[in-house]
Amino acid sequence: MLTSAIAPHQLLKKSAFLLVVKVLASLLALIFHYLLAKQLSPSQFGLFSLAMTCLMFSSVFAKQGLDQVMLRFMAKSTVDEMGKLYWIIVIYALLSACVVALLIVFGFTFMRDYSPPDEQLALLVPLIAVLTIIQTFLGINSSALNGKEHAISALLFSGLITFVVAIFLLWYAPVNSAYQALMYFTYAAVIAVVLSFIFVSAKLSPEIWQIKNGDRYDIGKNFFQIFTVSRQVLIISLAALATQQLSILILANYVSLAELAVFSLALKLSLLMSYPLMVINMITAPKYAKLYHNKKYNEFNHLAKSSTQLLFLIASLGVFLLYLTLDDILSYFGPVYLGSAVLVKILLIGQWFNLATGSSVSILLMSGHEKLHRRNTLYLTSVNIMALFIFIPVYGLMAAAIITMVAMAIKNLVSLYFVNKLIYSKTECLECVNK
Repeated sequence: MLTSAIAPHQLLKKSAFLLVVKVLASLLALIFHYLLAKQLSPSQFGLFSLAMTCLMFSSVFAKQGLDQVMLRFMAKSTVDEMGKLYWIIVIYALLSACVVALLIVFGFTFMRDYSPPDEQLALLVPLIAVLTIIQTFLGINSSALNGKEHAISALLFSGLITFVVAIFLLWYAPVNSAYQALMYFTYAAVIAVVLSFIFVSAKLSPEIWQIKNGDRYDIGKNFFQIFTVSRQVLIISLAALATQQLSILILANYVSLAELAVFSLALKLSLLMSYPLMVINMITAPKYAKLYHNKKYNEFNHLAKSSTQLLFLIASLGVFLLYLTLDDILSYFGPVYLGSAVLVKILLIGQWFNLATGSSVSILLMSGHEKLHRRNTLYLTSVNIMALFIFIPVYGLMAAAIITMVAMAIKNLVSLYFVNKLIYSKTECLECVNK
């Protein structure tokens, strides 16, 4: 039960163990990419990074925003509604993921008739298709667990188990190609997705297996509601991914794979800063959905403002420490990657805004303002994409870093503006009326 106020130190205490787990996951991700950078040539590491970026985009298309829908709907669902909602979303996600996977394979086959592809990239396409399905279910099951406030279990399937297994494989049998690296990642993801279904059955059972006869009449209505919300969230998710990752796909046409590897590593290191935000969102997102649904606006505001204060402090301290230690960190990856230091520093500014503005995007989504956020995101992302296409061919890696940083800063500031305008002010007025 939430109290009327949650101070930043209380929120930090609640999230301390989760933060440790997420930091461990980020450390494992760093070790995984460190081992790859050591075992692969820069060009092969760049090819692997390109494949993983393609996987991110295909997974977002496959999930159709259903991971966020699962989180929001499960958070406010009753025991009787839980099983129905879970299976509607899982079946919907299965169909979507299979369609996207088939489009990847047949689309690549169609394109190779007109433009001879890189043979090494051709080998990776089937693995990307399989991983698209696997990553979709990992996202859905992680959100289902998080929606019912099993945050630690949810964190296990947001990368931790996958990286543990992948690191073990790399340590036991080093790789020398991007294909082998992606194959190891596939093995690890298969183990993680099997475990995710076991955890969902254990944590949410018997509720998820209970679909009563009366529920069948509501399935069409529930599906339409889920479909409507997921359309909005899909666009938002794609736009967010484009802001952070589209630069890699565009750069692939203008720079060497070795240069792409340098930028990819810079982006990966800067993204580590976003992990505290992910942890706070895992704790607060289901609470936002519940509080707003139950019209507990005062508690909603206190939680939102407390989390923003905490994230501002973490962002400022984190960026300061990374600026001081960045050269030492990069030196472990090898001299070829030392040139990415300036790129990381630029990207870290964008991550500072990402954290310092708090969970503004999550607040808008969990309070039902996904249409507004989708509209804002579409406008800003369109400008961002045009800038990438205009400046990357001329200025290369530096343009990609600066445009990505500016886009992240502006998007988060716009989201914070609307949170202040539509959430804080509105909920305070509604609280007064209800009293």
